[in-house]
Amino acid sequence: MKNYALLHRDIIELIKRDAEYGAYITYQGLTFTSVFQPIFDRERHIYGVEALARIFDTNGTTVNPHDYFQSISDNDEESVIATLICAIIHMLNFSRSCYYDKKLFINVTPVIFEILSNSEIAVNTLINGLQKIGVSPTQLVYEIIEFEDRNLESVLNGIQKLADFGIEVAIDDYGSAYSTEARVRSIKPDYLKIDKSIVDLLAVFKYSKFHHAVNIGHDINAKTIAEGIETKAVFDRCMESGADYFQGYYLAKPQKLARSQKLAKPEPLAKHSVKAEI
Repeated sequence: MKNYALLHRDIIELIKRDAEYGAYITYQGLTFTSVFQPIFDRERHIYGVEALARIFDTNGTTVNPHDYFQSISDNDEESVIATLICAIIHMLNFSRSCYYDKKLFINVTPVIFEILSNSEIAVNTLINGLQKIGVSPTQLVYEIIEFEDRNLESVLNGIQKLADFGIEVAIDDYGSAYSTEARVRSIKPDYLKIDKSIVDLLAVFKYSKFHHAVNIGHDINAKTIAEGIETKAVFDRCMESGADYFQGYYLAKPQKLARSQKLAKPEPLAKHSVKAEI
C-alpha cells in the first residue's frame, strides 16, 4: 500500500466543491458525496449526525454504497482509499454545516484501525486534519462496520490510540452478522448501535432481544443507539426500553447539511465545480 501520508495527500488533491452539494470526490469513475442523518437524544434534541456516502457513476446513476464496499471488502488498499475518501469529505462538509458543534459518526472499515495501530503518521495526519477544519477529536465517533478474520489485537490498539485523543468508537449494526455480543464485549465501544432487525421486533411487542442489547450496553458502559426507527410506535417502545439515542426515517431522513439552515433536500451535483481547500 502507498505511504499513508502520500495517499492522504493524493486524496485531498481530488477534492472538489459544488455550490449546492459541498465537497465531493470523483475516483475511478465514481463520485462520492455526503449526506447526514441526525441522531436524537431522549429529549429529541439532535445529539449528532451520522455521515453516509452517496455514490454516483459517470451516468449519474446511484451506486448502492453497501454493495460497493462489499465488492472491495477483500482488497485492503481499495477499502482504505474508499474509506478515506468518504471520511475526508464527510469531515469537511460537517465542519461547514449548521451542526458543526455536534458529534460526527463516520463508518470505517477495521483495516483503518490496523493502520492507526501501526502508524504514528496516520494518527498525526488525522488529528492535524481535524485541527485544520476546526473539528475537535472529541466530536468524532468512528463506527466499526462488520468484520471477520481481522487482527483483533491491532484493531484494539488502533482504538486505544484514538481514545488517547478523545476519539470514540461505536459498534454498528449490533445483532447482525459479525456484530455479536462476544465482539462487543471484546471491543467495549463507547456506543452500541442496535440493528434495525432487532428494533423492528418492537413493532410486534418482542422486547427480549432489544432489552438484552440495552443491558449489554449498560454492562460495558456504552451508550445505546436504536437504528432504523420508522414509526412512532417503535420510537415510543425504544424510549420505554431504555435506549439512550435514536435514529431513523421516522425522526429524520439522511440529507445534506447547510451551514445556517435546517436539513435541506439533496440536489444533484452541478456540472461545473471548483476545487475545495482543506
